[in-house]
Amino acid sequence: LVCADGASRTSIVMGVSARDGGASLVHVDAARARGVDLIRRFTGGGTVVVDRDTMFVSVCVASACVGLDPKATYPRDAMQATGDVYARVFDRCGTFAVRENDYVFDGAFKFGGNAQAITKGRFLHHTSFLYDYDEASMALLKQPARAPEYRSGRAHGEFVTTLRERGYRREDVFDRLCEVMRERGFETIDVGFEDAERAVDDAVRAAGTTRWHTTTVL
Repeated sequence: LVCADGASRTSIVMGVSARDGGASLVHVDAARARGVDLIRRFTGGGTVVVDRDTMFVSVCVASACVGLDPKATYPRDAMQATGDVYARVFDRCGTFAVRENDYVFDGAFKFGGNAQAITKGRFLHHTSFLYDYDEASMALLKQPARAPEYRSGRAHGEFVTTLRERGYRREDVFDRLCEVMRERGFETIDVGFEDAERAVDDAVRAAGTTRWHTTTVL
């Protein structure tokens, strides 16, 4: 697990397939005027605004450890496996569900967006959770040409909800996640960013591969 509570500055993060400098997804001139960076990540998924009120979780795990077929793991499988975890994390305020590629409350209100990278026998699944959001920043996003069917053409403010609105305390979210992971047989040990970086470098060297280029600032 990699958990990060908030981004240091407001940015807009797009999926790997984003083209035309983000012009079809973002009001680019308005974003530039506000000093908002446009970033393309190495995974798929939609476009999100991230800031100090975004909570990030990445799960990097062997498929077999969560009951999936190592030879045939697909994005929907990763969504279901992680959704089973988050259904326990967010079981206190609202009805949690997985809808298409999103985590939602009450069947229709998105609070978590997801993207995956899948390789032989393992997968990376990362999520941005809205603890809260700034309406002016959210307005920098255009209505996407491809949107979840359950969105039904709703504007962002009518489509999303936040963990704060739902009564979750910010300081409890990561603790609850680690608690659920331990319930499922995983051992959790707190380490800092530098220790995590060294662990990744060691794994890359042992595998004889190179590190992924994870983000590109446009």
